[in-house]
Amino acid sequence: MLSLSIQPSSSSLTPQRLILDLLDADPQAMAFSRRLLAAGGVFNFTSNQMRVSLSRLVSDGLLEKPSRGLYQLSERAARLRTEIQCWRHLEQQLIPWHGNWLAIACGNLAADSSAHFRRQQRALALRGLQRWRPGIWVRPDNLHGGLEQLVIDLQALDLDAIQGSFRIEQADDSCQRELISLWDSLVLDKEYQQRLVQLRDANERLTSASPALLSETMELGSDTVRFLLMDPLLPEELVNHDNRRALVAAMVDYDANGRKLWQQFIDALEA
Repeated sequence: MLSLSIQPSSSSLTPQRLILDLLDADPQAMAFSRRLLAAGGVFNFTSNQMRVSLSRLVSDGLLEKPSRGLYQLSERAARLRTEIQCWRHLEQQLIPWHGNWLAIACGNLAADSSAHFRRQQRALALRGLQRWRPGIWVRPDNLHGGLEQLVIDLQALDLDAIQGSFRIEQADDSCQRELISLWDSLVLDKEYQQRLVQLRDANERLTSASPALLSETMELGSDTVRFLLMDPLLPEELVNHDNRRALVAAMVDYDANGRKLWQQFIDALEA
């Protein structure tokens, strides 16, 4: 079970996250406000907290209210869910790397403290780009679609500061070493391994639909998916792909087992 909200947040479960995940898990059974309120009560959220959260999610465009007392995920939430599910197919985005690089020229990035700047930085990070020179962001040329698709993706992610794009080919040894050093592959490999152990241990604990375990599936699931979506997808020459594949496989198992527990919880609510 994982949250539709993958933005960095506090580790604690919130009413909004609970509502989104319940509607994602079983949109028909959990469409009724009374069931959402009942579920919130199990997690010690008051009816007022749940109602306020429902209203905010509607205002934010993540929920729709087709009729009194009924809620459903909006089209925007459905698109977000589709984007989030890309973590399952990371390897399919990769092509062999021949030592070339993709570069994006970005001018006039918003002020560091603004929400606009954070959106711009998130777009660059979601496609694995690192800052090389002032206004120049790069990544290995090992993704399907090459430079053209990268620009399309960045624009779709609300990066509106693109001033140009180009490929770097036949870089000399010094330049190649400098570009490779923009990513700390050893740290990334170590994090793959640490998260893999964490997920496997958590998977063994999924024995009952208790509030504590259900909360953990959301928190750990969301954190792991966020990490995978922000993975720079470096080529095999730079990072151990086996570690990433193992982490994705473990997350698939954890998500499936977590969803079974959430369905048990929802079925009990209906009863």
